[in-house]
Amino acid sequence: MFKRIKKFIRKPLLKMLEWTEKTSIPIPIKVTGDLLRKDIKIPVPIIAIFTYMSLLLMISYELQLSFRGITGFVIFICMAAVFVALYIKYFAPEFLEDDEGVMLTGLLVIFSIFATGAFKTQKLPFWIIPIPSVSILITLLVSPVISLLITVILSICMAILFDFSIYAFIFTMFCCLGSIFVTAKVRNRYDLVRIGYYIIFTGICVAISFGLVQNWAFKEYIKVILFCLANGIVSVMIVSALLPYFEKVFSKTTAIRILELGDFNQPLLKRLMLEAPGSYHHSLMVASLSEAAAEAVNANPLLCRVGSYYHDIGKIAMPEYFIENQSGMPVKKSELKIQMSSFVIISHVKEGVRLANEYGIDSCIIDIIEQHHGTSLVHYFYIKALERGLAESEKSVYRYPGPRPRTKESAIIMLADAVEATSRTLKDPSYKRVQEMVHKIINNKFIDGQLDEVKLTLVDLNKIAERFANRLAGIYHSRIVYPEMPGQQKAGK
Repeated sequence: MFKRIKKFIRKPLLKMLEWTEKTSIPIPIKVTGDLLRKDIKIPVPIIAIFTYMSLLLMISYELQLSFRGITGFVIFICMAAVFVALYIKYFAPEFLEDDEGVMLTGLLVIFSIFATGAFKTQKLPFWIIPIPSVSILITLLVSPVISLLITVILSICMAILFDFSIYAFIFTMFCCLGSIFVTAKVRNRYDLVRIGYYIIFTGICVAISFGLVQNWAFKEYIKVILFCLANGIVSVMIVSALLPYFEKVFSKTTAIRILELGDFNQPLLKRLMLEAPGSYHHSLMVASLSEAAAEAVNANPLLCRVGSYYHDIGKIAMPEYFIENQSGMPVKKSELKIQMSSFVIISHVKEGVRLANEYGIDSCIIDIIEQHHGTSLVHYFYIKALERGLAESEKSVYRYPGPRPRTKESAIIMLADAVEATSRTLKDPSYKRVQEMVHKIINNKFIDGQLDEVKLTLVDLNKIAERFANRLAGIYHSRIVYPEMPGQQKAGK
């Protein structure tokens, strides 16, 4: 009998284990000094179950539900779970692929529910509970779409916890929605203060409308307005305090952080400016091209611009071996053999990743550094090697190690990098020649398979080529020769 039971249970258990393995979230645990790195796999379903169980237990405890009440509430939670799953499936499927985002969202929901319970235990009103801070954090770190979903869930939970109060639901919903809309436009940490003003304004408007409906006394208005002021201030303080830590722990890079990385007072950018000025100027040009192209294909222009600043940061290690950093001196790598010269060129990617990690640059920028050449050939030295009878087995020596670009931003910077470098070799940079050169480079990258892992259509590539050509045509536009004054010494004499 036991053998039959074992046989009956074994197959479903094995399938469950396989499914759990596929839907697991690796969580890096970093010990001081990088002595230990370990991945603990927590299945996504386990996070969901834990989140909903926390909601169920907390709300059941606060409301002191009977067994019948708990059964009804379980049914409600299950229905909510189904609708949440459907919403994510159809409107935000990429959320399930964001390991850290799923974990962060679950933790914030659990924390906010327990914090709400603590506030209620202290007999504080719902006006003062800083739930908007959760919506702001999720908007900044995960997605406004997911933040909207969490706002609805938390508003319902607030209404349930405060004796099914419609006022608690409406107040929480409006304040959180206002904070989401404003947060989507945040570009620096000072803008967070502005979010607090909107939370206060929205809360006061909602409170006054409730007061007019319920005929509050004047003292009640003053008390609730003070609570709304405290809500806005505390919400912003919580976000300001937690945001930098969440960015680090959950490997999230907000627009605020990207702008900070784009500051030319950053130590690594200062080093590039002083030690490899030619590469620095090239990076600025690539930033201009990639930002313009990103706007055309719904990529992230800010990430493209800042990523371009750092893409060649590895050239700091040996700047004299790169032609753009030579000033009237013979190119250093001409003294080396062809294969060794190719190795020096290729090594700037690995050095860039090393420097970025050393200076604490965020992972999204490191990905761009690592992917901006993909597995492309070092064309110049590859052709030289072919002239000297390169064997087919040695071809891989003249390729970058990769990986190939995996995001639109990495792909755009790869194309902008190649286009900008080649544009310097044009003797007569007319618009037609620039356009032909741009299309040729993009076609070569496409044929070489460098864009296979990126969701860029042929229409997108045409838009990118058009932006590149227009921007380069503006840079290399023709200029008139100014006549000299009679008797003036000619320039250069």
